[in-house]
Amino acid sequence: MAQDWTFKQLAAEFVAMILFVWIGTGSALSSVMWTDGVSDTGRLLTIAIAFGFGISVLAYGIGHISGGHINPAVTLSFVAMGDISPMKGLLYMLVQCAGAIVGSFIVWGTATGLIDGCADGAVYPEGVCLASLQPDGGYGPAFAIGLNQVSDRVTLYGAFLLEFMGTYLLVFTVLFSAVHKQSTAGNAAPIAIGWSVMLAHILLIPFTGCGINPARSLGPMVVNTIGGLGSVVWIRGWWVFYTAPFVGSLCATATYKIIFEEKEEEVSAKVEIEVVEEEAVDEAIDSA
Repeated sequence: MAQDWTFKQLAAEFVAMILFVWIGTGSALSSVMWTDGVSDTGRLLTIAIAFGFGISVLAYGIGHISGGHINPAVTLSFVAMGDISPMKGLLYMLVQCAGAIVGSFIVWGTATGLIDGCADGAVYPEGVCLASLQPDGGYGPAFAIGLNQVSDRVTLYGAFLLEFMGTYLLVFTVLFSAVHKQSTAGNAAPIAIGWSVMLAHILLIPFTGCGINPARSLGPMVVNTIGGLGSVVWIRGWWVFYTAPFVGSLCATATYKIIFEEKEEEVSAKVEIEVVEEEAVDEAIDSA
């Protein structure tokens, strides 16, 4: 099989993931830094909009180069569909994960000043200090730089189902707006995809922080571990963010392939019928 990937495609996915993590998790930090970690509707919508619009902007930016996957779960769908080779899919996933880690390092670097004064017992910013406290008494990355965590009020089954459904919605939208041969989305497909990400975040953030993207979840986990928050990172339910999105992606792909996909011959037949109908209408008008 001929090579179906290029360095430019890998570079596009790598850079886009850096920017996506910086936009998304960076908005989580910037929206919480003045509220001592309290979650409210305004903050929820801010983060959801940042993630959703971020995907739209970046998909428009690199879609013509790499397809604009920016998510290993989306890439898995295209591998399962047979649209890209397993090797291309694997390389995409690797550069996406690498980009997410780099993006998380950038977020950590830009937020280092937030914990200044914590070790001296400063009252401000109390929320930052509490959220960044390490087991040894030191301070790690501020607010755990947008780490995905399963809420104590959510069962692991519930968390898995939420991440499954959020990813299902995303991949379902990708396939029906950008892949289906009869899609009317056209150049607006990235908008629909971004909205699906935004909607998933509005629902999932209070429960899991909304992963639906294994690379996005991995970046903060790796950087937080390096920053000393390992005991906070690898806790109850961390595995949900690396299983549910892939299962959700495969189920959405199966739904599309089994029920809704249209073959080339089906599309051609529909086009021929439409042409015949249009000609019949024209003849009726001419003879009237």
